[in-house]
Amino acid sequence: MSKSFVTSKLLGNSLLKLEGDDRLDINCTLPLTDQIVLVGSEEGLYALNVIKNSLTHVPGLGSVFQIHIIKEQEKLLMIVGDERALCLVEIKRVKQSLAQSHLPSQSELAPYIFETVKGCHLFAAGRIDNGQCICAAMPSKITILRYNDNLNKFCIRKEIETLEPCSCIHLTSYSAIIGTSTFYEIEMKQFVLEEFLDKKDVFAAASHCFPIAIMQVPNSVQKEEYLLCFHVFVDTYGRRCRAEDIKWSRLPLAFAYREPYLFVTYFNSLDVIEVQGHTSSGPLVLAHLDLPNPRYLGPAISSGAIYLASSYQNKLRVICCKGSLIRESGELQRSASSWGPSKRSPPTYTEHITKQLASGPGSHEGLHREPSTPHRYREGRTEFRRDKSPARPLEREKSPGRVHDSRRERSPGRFGESSRLHSSSVRTQLTPVNK
Repeated sequence: MSKSFVTSKLLGNSLLKLEGDDRLDINCTLPLTDQIVLVGSEEGLYALNVIKNSLTHVPGLGSVFQIHIIKEQEKLLMIVGDERALCLVEIKRVKQSLAQSHLPSQSELAPYIFETVKGCHLFAAGRIDNGQCICAAMPSKITILRYNDNLNKFCIRKEIETLEPCSCIHLTSYSAIIGTSTFYEIEMKQFVLEEFLDKKDVFAAASHCFPIAIMQVPNSVQKEEYLLCFHVFVDTYGRRCRAEDIKWSRLPLAFAYREPYLFVTYFNSLDVIEVQGHTSSGPLVLAHLDLPNPRYLGPAISSGAIYLASSYQNKLRVICCKGSLIRESGELQRSASSWGPSKRSPPTYTEHITKQLASGPGSHEGLHREPSTPHRYREGRTEFRRDKSPARPLEREKSPGRVHDSRRERSPGRFGESSRLHSSSVRTQLTPVNK
């Protein structure tokens, strides 16, 4: 089986090809239906019909940086505009706009803007303790919002200052795990904050690694397990739970996980790794693909697959990468023992960080990320710009929404009385409790 054939099978067909003046600077994608994929770009919001391969503009928004669906309220949660404001848009309004796309005048969206949550570069949303919660990251703080049933809207419950911009957020059934200078966990009832990693187990190995991503992976032995990228598998108590870590052969730029496949993007290549169960003793199955300027956009409609943007010269392609085809990659399969950099490969992530730290105080500037742009969107991308679609001033409306009554089981006792941090102020500086 030739490498080009394997690559074409893993990457599948191009969903979208844009050239010249038609190019978009795409930030993110999110499936809306089994046929429509929302596309967030610097030029605004678009809808991609994967059956017809057609792209339709949805007017009323500026740049779109992140999209999430709140199913219970049938709304889209997004980061939009030059101010990077957090906003809500009714899904039915988006569908109405698409239905009118053939008309001379198309209705514009009127998002509800969170006026106090601007300069936002990243958020996570989900149900915590039987209530809707949003955790939004700004350059120097984390803002936590909870849905208020009486007011029928999200209200700010806590603001936590951070010394470094937040690079990743993962919501559990009772807490939020965030990555700044290291990983922290915020208990969402009392807003107690402590360092997530158990220093006795993983801190020494992780202390020189800047958090990029955190993902929950399946585990047949225990209830929850997380992969922290850098490279460490930990349990709900922040303790290392696997003897072997995943090692990167190059400097990773972004990570995405679609069970059971981990996708790792580099400057001009992509790794697809099958994350095996905790008890598996087989070799690590992976495929390494050469791909110009890959950029992770979002999950695909198909399970175990993601959407990627690849840019070369004046062309941009949106591709579906299918992790399920990794085992058909023949010659590209390698075990963990043989996975390492060749003599001409770029330095590994650990080597890169160690060299930066050893070269003196001035070198830390190279590790500092622009607070206004998420790590996964900023690095390793070719910028394509064109005139932005016209947008009118954003109107605000109340979001009626209802609360789903399902309950999640609370994980036992990570926050003992002796480790809690209490504060009467609304803003709390991020001061960890060391384990």
